[in-house]
Amino acid sequence: MSKSMVLKNPVKWAAPFFLIIAMQSFTFAEGDNDKVGSVAFKFLNIQTDARGAALGGLSAQASGAGALFSNPAGIAGTEGMNLTFGYSQWLVETNITNFGFVMPMMGGAVGVSVVSVNYGDIMKSGWAGTTEFVFEPNQGTFTATDMAMQVSYGQNLSDKFSIGGTAKILSQNIDNESIGGLAFDIGTQFDIGYKGMKMGAVISNFGPDVESVMTGGGYEGFPSMSLPMTFSFGVIGEAMPGMNAGLNVLKQADMEQEFILNAEYNISPAALRFSYNLNNPQQNLSVGAGVNVAGINADLSMSMTQYLDNVLRMSIGYSF
Repeated sequence: MSKSMVLKNPVKWAAPFFLIIAMQSFTFAEGDNDKVGSVAFKFLNIQTDARGAALGGLSAQASGAGALFSNPAGIAGTEGMNLTFGYSQWLVETNITNFGFVMPMMGGAVGVSVVSVNYGDIMKSGWAGTTEFVFEPNQGTFTATDMAMQVSYGQNLSDKFSIGGTAKILSQNIDNESIGGLAFDIGTQFDIGYKGMKMGAVISNFGPDVESVMTGGGYEGFPSMSLPMTFSFGVIGEAMPGMNAGLNVLKQADMEQEFILNAEYNISPAALRFSYNLNNPQQNLSVGAGVNVAGINADLSMSMTQYLDNVLRMSIGYSF
């Protein structure tokens, strides 16, 4: 069988594959629509890349090191070395940092990345005494952190179809307690070849349930918790010269399905971005901007929230 025939097969089956992924997402959505608090390592659902946050997701258009945090298939076409660093001022004094590095290797591209969440100092409260319990609201402070260390690989199966995967080592620390876990992502991207249209699909954060390691105090037999598995599907196209527009469909295991409209207008070397979540009033509007000069790209985004402070994200990358 010739190499050209092998390469044509992925393209031939790309459309059915994306339909299967999309149908799986809608099937997944038919269950309980809202199971907030039922999953472990919820931080994995937080968008850390500034460009991705401004557009409400990057399933279809993820590329370079930024794709490590959205769709690993997007790293497949990386040429040369690519670095990215991001910082997010998340809710209630929580800070998130992320770092990623991608380079061509093994017939495709290999990337390593880290996501770290610091919840700051949290006040301890509890009961004092052994016979007459007295509530004490301030017993010092404790800290809580989350971390994901990730390895990704992406490959172009043809000039239009790419696939990628990510393996994650997870850890969470709250005061003196800690848990760990494993999670995986798999993603694809397909260039339709008409008016800049592209599709992307990702199944992220799937893996074994997380077992509790706490002992005593009635925690024996505490049920295991599932990972925050997520289905995302996106499509973009050229709406007018210089502007791409599209739709992202997102379904998280513990949340209702979301539909997000987005647009990105490029005025070289700058870009303006916008997205609107049609069915999440708590965080429906995001805006952002970016600039790319001499291999250095800087991005900024702001996500508006209904009840808490707006979320600011900053990312900077370098290609060499």
